Amino acid sequence: MAEKDKLIITPGVELPVDGNGDAAVHPPVKNEFLIQDASSWVLRIGVVLAVVVMVLGLAISFLHQPPTVAHMQTSAFNYHFAAVWRGVLHGRGEYVIDVGVFLLVLTPIMRVATSVVLFVFVDRDWFYGLVTLAVLLLTLVSLLFLH
Repeated sequence: MAEKDKLIITPGVELPVDGNGDAAVHPPVKNEFLIQDASSWVLRIGVVLAVVVMVLGLAISFLHQPPTVAHMQTSAFNYHFAAVWRGVLHGRGEYVIDVGVFLLVLTPIMRVATSVVLFVFVDRDWFYGLVTLAVLLLTLVSLLFLH
């Protein structure tokens, strides 16, 4: 490749140019789609898993103790994980549905955690890794104050 056929943006990185002297390709990006693909798969798996668990909880509810309208109007989401776990161990369908809701809430949090790992360990992009870690920590701290 002749010297006029190269575009040097940063030292050591040469890009081919077209006849007008414009860059013919974008600069190479490490792992360009890995973070996007991993994030989309985490979201897909999380949503599907949450829906399956909620449908299972609904089936258990209807098989063991069919809910009444009055029960549905007064029943609320139980956000205490220990109580939910005890309900699941006793085979209570509404608590299995609560686990599905927990999984649905955890899905975007797992997406952010996956992005942190990929930014830091795969892409070696420390800035975006730290920014994403800050978002993750703020999200987790906000869940601690959930009432």
